[in-house]
Amino acid sequence: MNKLVVSVVSLLICGFAYAESTTLKPIDQYYAHASSGEWQKALPIIQEMVESDPSMPSRWFQYGSCLEELKKHSEAISAFKKAYELDATDFGSQYRIFRNYALAKDAEGFVEFAKAEAVKTPQILALISQREEFRAIVSSETYRAFLQQL
Repeated sequence: MNKLVVSVVSLLICGFAYAESTTLKPIDQYYAHASSGEWQKALPIIQEMVESDPSMPSRWFQYGSCLEELKKHSEAISAFKKAYELDATDFGSQYRIFRNYALAKDAEGFVEFAKAEAVKTPQILALISQREEFRAIVSSETYRAFLQQL
């Protein structure tokens, strides 16, 4: 009987220890869902993390990435802009802002952002003009008119 009680207690302790060890931190939960392409499940996790500490540019970037994958491009642009505002050296955020304007087919937003960025990073116009993913938007009348004004 003692062996039975010891075995049951051991199993209970191991079960609690296992349950505790499998509880992931929110960032790990986010990455688990994101790496599996489960963006709808990842969204509320990263959204809560951004709300709990809005001063972290990396969280805003992750939030924007999640929104981009869900094809919520205008919301993704806002998130990437916040990341870029918090870290002006984050050219990954800058790129993703351009990318989401292009994915949203928002030539006017793309041009407005390009105007501001061309002042800070003059070579950006040449860089985006070379990228295949921006070909349609840099071929637009809106963008060509912008280039003629330079």
